[in-house]
Amino acid sequence: MAAVNKVLESEDKVDITPMIDIVFLLLVYFMFLPLQQEADVGIKLPSATPPAENLKLPSEHVIEIFPNGLILLNGAPMDSSDDRVMARLSTTLTRLRMSSDRVGDDIVVKIQADPDSPHQRSIDALNACAKADITKVSFSAYAL
Repeated sequence: MAAVNKVLESEDKVDITPMIDIVFLLLVYFMFLPLQQEADVGIKLPSATPPAENLKLPSEHVIEIFPNGLILLNGAPMDSSDDRVMARLSTTLTRLRMSSDRVGDDIVVKIQADPDSPHQRSIDALNACAKADITKVSFSAYAL
């Protein structure tokens, strides 16, 4: 009977020292974790600065190209659909660029070509922009 009591006594005793050590280590770890995260993140709060008053936006002009070859600049028809030189478009773009240069603005030309339009008309529009010395040209999706 003594042997059974001795076995039961040894099973009843649980050494909780390692568990307490682990709890204290976890406590210390989770106490310093937020400090480390805050130190790593460089947050700069916005200051009360007034907005820029002289915000210069570039003057944007739209060239639309239709399936029949018709080209519109800002809604106005330009050269005929079979004209490859496009003198009127080049002249108008040159005047618009010179006007923007006088004011000190940049000029941006956006080409909107219909998916069914001839690709050569887009090249003709790009050539007209090059003749007018306009370097900021972009293509955009055609608005149906």
